Amino acid sequence: MRAQVLAAAEKCLLEGGFAAGRLHSAIARRAGLSRPTVYKYVGDQDAIIAAVIQREFEGFLQQLRPVLDQELPFAEHLLEVMTFVVGQAREHPLLRAALRDTPDRVLPWFTTHAGGLISQVEPLTLPGVRRYIAAGELPDTDPRLLVDALCRIALSLVFTEGLFDLSEPAALRAYLAALMPGSRTGAGPLPNGCR
Repeated sequence: MRAQVLAAAEKCLLEGGFAAGRLHSAIARRAGLSRPTVYKYVGDQDAIIAAVIQREFEGFLQQLRPVLDQELPFAEHLLEVMTFVVGQAREHPLLRAALRDTPDRVLPWFTTHAGGLISQVEPLTLPGVRRYIAAGELPDTDPRLLVDALCRIALSLVFTEGLFDLSEPAALRAYLAALMPGSRTGAGPLPNGCR
């Protein structure tokens, strides 16, 4: 029942429901349920949004797993992971709708309250980071520190603008490749004349 409610909620949110005052009614209609049933299985509007974000994030982590499992030199691996993460986040329809409709409600999940998301990424990324530390490709430091820093960089690339236009995937990839010696293959032209 909860999955049915969340599937209906996602469709409603994509259609502008983040800012809607009658989200429960719209979800109930779409799911073929009563409003009390929607409340029972998911909760209030904030709980619905949180549950949908969590469900989408779990799906994203499943897509990320094979990218993380690639056996590449660290610079190449990081380039692949960062390009994937930033590209997926920027193109995610639900995230785009949320940022369009209610950025003030959604941005804290990925900025001031991002620790919860980072803590879910950590178990997936720690084994690889430890491998790269053991191989001497990363500094011998606390792997959690590296995971935290890399997640913060990825989030920044998704949600902030800087000196270079990184809106196109090729520009993002070239930008990241320019920052990582040894990952220049397939980088393409650098954005805005960066050398």
